[in-house]
Amino acid sequence: MNTRAPIFSLEYLPLLIRLRAKENARLPAFLGSTLHGVTGWALTQHSSESYRYVFENRRWGGAGQDIVNPYIIEPPRPRRVYAAGDLLCFKLILLGDAIRYAQPIVSSLVQAQRFGIGAERKPFELTDILQGEQYGGIWRKGELDMDAAIPENISVHALQEPASWCSVHLVTPLRIRRGGMLVQNIDFPTIIRSITRRIQLLNERYGGSMNTEAATKVCELAGEISPESKGLFLHEMHRYSSRKKESLDWSGMLGALTFSGELSPFIPWLNAARILHIGRNSTFGCGQMDVIYR
Repeated sequence: MNTRAPIFSLEYLPLLIRLRAKENARLPAFLGSTLHGVTGWALTQHSSESYRYVFENRRWGGAGQDIVNPYIIEPPRPRRVYAAGDLLCFKLILLGDAIRYAQPIVSSLVQAQRFGIGAERKPFELTDILQGEQYGGIWRKGELDMDAAIPENISVHALQEPASWCSVHLVTPLRIRRGGMLVQNIDFPTIIRSITRRIQLLNERYGGSMNTEAATKVCELAGEISPESKGLFLHEMHRYSSRKKESLDWSGMLGALTFSGELSPFIPWLNAARILHIGRNSTFGCGQMDVIYR
């Protein structure tokens, strides 16, 4: 029997929230910031304690840039127009210790029921809330079942599997900065360093574990992986911050990269990155990636 501890561990709870448009709506293509505001509004109205822990955790820690938040907003794919009756689906992923606030968060969304989304505050109504990977009904048709809110653990993805080629698809803008500048030359070591560092920071603040020797080793090995192709481009994006009263540059890299080499040691970390995102503003949905192996 293999009794070795996994190289990393962190619980997460993906809440799939489905809203239905009550009338035609034209919305921003990227809804990460918009849905962050909608969710935060619901919590401030109905569960201030949950709001403080989940949305203001960084402020509790002194507002440092290296303090990671215990949640991810995973927006739908870019879409400008929603017709009346269309579904708008997004995930709120609670990380580590934030899972204990799942019930008041769900209750807050249920109590809010209707949400004004976009500059014109177009009405959307809550349809249901599901466990985002098992699709168990947490709330639907007025019935609440928190037993369906079953946490997952990234440790199940910590198994090494044989692979000699992979394609990394940047699904949402990837924002990694060095020396104040956006990194546009994304290579394999950059991806691996980003996810190992992210898991470490999440573990330190919200629970879980990571084998630091394994993380150090995989970062050293990452330089041996050869790039095969790169099709990246700078996606220029801005969002207006009502708190700062100014437009913020949210530009990031989109596209795909392919790599070849002995990839087995990296597969657990790449799988974890698919769940946890990498780079800046991951709480708003940036840095989401998908990976294909062979």
